[in-house]
Amino acid sequence: MADYVRRLVSGNKARFKDEDMHLELDLVYVTDQVIVMGYPAAGIEGFYRNKREDAKKFLERRHGNNFWVFNFCPRKENSYPSSVFGGRVSRYPFPDHHAPPLAIMPLLAREMHAWLSGSSDRVAVLHCKAGKGRSGTMACTYLLSLDDDLGYPRSEGGKETRMIAERKADELMQAVPEDEEDSAAQDDDATVSQTGPKTSHKESLASVLELHTSRRMKPPSSPDGKVKQGVSIPSQRRWLHYWSLILAHEAPSNLWPAVTPKRPSPKVRLTEMKVRMREPSTMKTGLVKAANLVMGYASSKNANISKSVNGGRGGQIWASLARYDDEFVDLLERWEAQTRDDSSGHMGRRKAGSEYMGEEELGKIFEDGKWDNKKMVRSFARLGTTEEHATTKEGEEKITAYALRPLNSDAWSDLRDGLKPPVGEGVQLDGVNIPSSETNSIYDVTQTLKEDKGIILDATREVRIKLYMGQVFMGWFWFIPIFHTSECPEAASFILSRKDIDFPLGIGSSILDVEILMEWVFEGGTLQPAARQTSEDALERGEDEPAGLTPMVPLIGEPIAPVVEVKQAAED
Repeated sequence: MADYVRRLVSGNKARFKDEDMHLELDLVYVTDQVIVMGYPAAGIEGFYRNKREDAKKFLERRHGNNFWVFNFCPRKENSYPSSVFGGRVSRYPFPDHHAPPLAIMPLLAREMHAWLSGSSDRVAVLHCKAGKGRSGTMACTYLLSLDDDLGYPRSEGGKETRMIAERKADELMQAVPEDEEDSAAQDDDATVSQTGPKTSHKESLASVLELHTSRRMKPPSSPDGKVKQGVSIPSQRRWLHYWSLILAHEAPSNLWPAVTPKRPSPKVRLTEMKVRMREPSTMKTGLVKAANLVMGYASSKNANISKSVNGGRGGQIWASLARYDDEFVDLLERWEAQTRDDSSGHMGRRKAGSEYMGEEELGKIFEDGKWDNKKMVRSFARLGTTEEHATTKEGEEKITAYALRPLNSDAWSDLRDGLKPPVGEGVQLDGVNIPSSETNSIYDVTQTLKEDKGIILDATREVRIKLYMGQVFMGWFWFIPIFHTSECPEAASFILSRKDIDFPLGIGSSILDVEILMEWVFEGGTLQPAARQTSEDALERGEDEPAGLTPMVPLIGEPIAPVVEVKQAAED
C-alpha cells in the first residue's frame, strides 16, 4: 500500500527498483556519478515519500562511504541532521519553486567536482522535496560544467537514454533562446576559448536539459506522447541559461568582477512594466471576483474588478518586487570569488585550499540556519496601474495592455486600503502547494518609494516580480537585469511571453507577454537600490532599517558603468 501511495506522489517522475534489497525509491541515476532523489522523509511523510531508512540503506549498500548528499531544502521547509548520512551532507538551500541566488550555482558545481573527481566510484546524491525542480536545476548546473562526455549511465538503459537525449536535444534547440548577436552572424571559423565548453552554450544546455528529462521523467505511454520536462519552471531554466553563458565566458563582465576591492555594481532603474492580456472568459472573470471577495478585496474606488479586466480605469493589476537578503547574497558572492580558480579560467572548478577565509569555513555557511530558518525572499517595492489601459483587437481577440509603474507610498496606500490578509496557509497551484512563507508578499514589510519615477535595482542581483489582480495570484518570474541589457546606455527592455512566466494559472493564463523597461543609472545623483526590509519583527523591535531611497556617495575616479561591456542575453 505504501509503495502505491509513493508512486502516486511521484507522478510522472521515474522510480528505481532494487530487487535484491526489495526497495523501490523515488530516485534515478542521471549519470553513473549523479543521483537525483526525492526527500528522505521520516514519520508520516515517509509514508508517501522516500523512507529515510530505505534511502540510507540503499546508498550504503550500493556505494559504501562513496556517496555525498546535497540537500537544497531550507530548514524552514524540511530538515534532518547530517549524521543521518554519516555527516556526508552539504546544504545549499533555496525556496521551493524558485530560482536560487546565482552564486550558489558555481559553489555547488565546484564542490561536486571536487568530490567526484576524487574517485570514479564516488556518487553525488542530490535532493530537494520532490526531487525534480531544484534538484534538477542543480544537477544540470554541475553537468553543464563538465568539459567532456556527459557520462550517460552504463546501466539502466544508458545506450537508449543517450539516443533519446541526443534526438530530443536537437528538437529542444529550437526552444533555447537566441542571443541578440546570433551565432550565424559570427565567422564560421570562430573558435571557443580553450577554457570554455567544447560546444556552444546553447547546444550544451539543450543536451543537459534533455539528459536530465530522459532520466528523471517517465517515458510517454504512447509513441506520440510528450515527456514532461524535468526542469520545467521557466525561471530555473533561465538561470541555467545564465550559468551556461558564465561557463562559456559570454556573461556580462560586470557580473562577478575579479577585482579587489570590489567595484560598486552597475545600477539600472526599472521605469515601467507592460502586461498584455487576452480578455478572460466570463467564467474566469467571475472566479476572480469571487476570489477577491472571499479574500477581502473591498468594493472601493480601486476595486472594480470588472472594469480592470475589461480595460477600464482601475489599479487592480499590480506587482510585488522581491529579492534575497542582500547580506546573504554578498556572503555567497564573496565565497564565489574566494573559490574561483582564475588560473584555469574554468568557473566550474574550485581553487585548491580555498575552503577557508580567515576563520570562516565554506562548509559551515548554512550550519546555523541563519539564512534559511526564516523567509528567504522578501519584497521591497511595488508596481501598479495608474492610468487608462489600452484595449485593441487582434483578429477576434480583445487584447488589453496594462502599464504598471512604481507606486509611491500614497498610491500604494490607496491600493492596500482594499486588501486584508487572506485566510489559510499557502497557495495551491495546479495541485502543487507553494509554501506561504514565500508566497504572500502582499503583507510583507515592503519599501515605499518617495517618488514614482523608477525603482533602482542592482543590475547584477536577482529580482522576482509577482503579478496579482487584486489578491488573485497571476504568476511570477525571476530575472537578473544585467543579462537583459545591451551595451547601449539608453533605455533597455526585454519581453517574456506567458511560457516564460512561472505558474501562469487561472487568470494568469490570459497573459500574453510582459515587457520590462529599464534604463542605466549614471554617476551623479545616483541612488542605491531600495533597501530590502528583512522582517516585520525588526520594525516592531524598533530596529533602524533603511526606509526609502538613499543618495549614493559619488565614486571618485570612474563612473558606475555608464556603458556596460555585456552581450545581449535573450530570456529563456
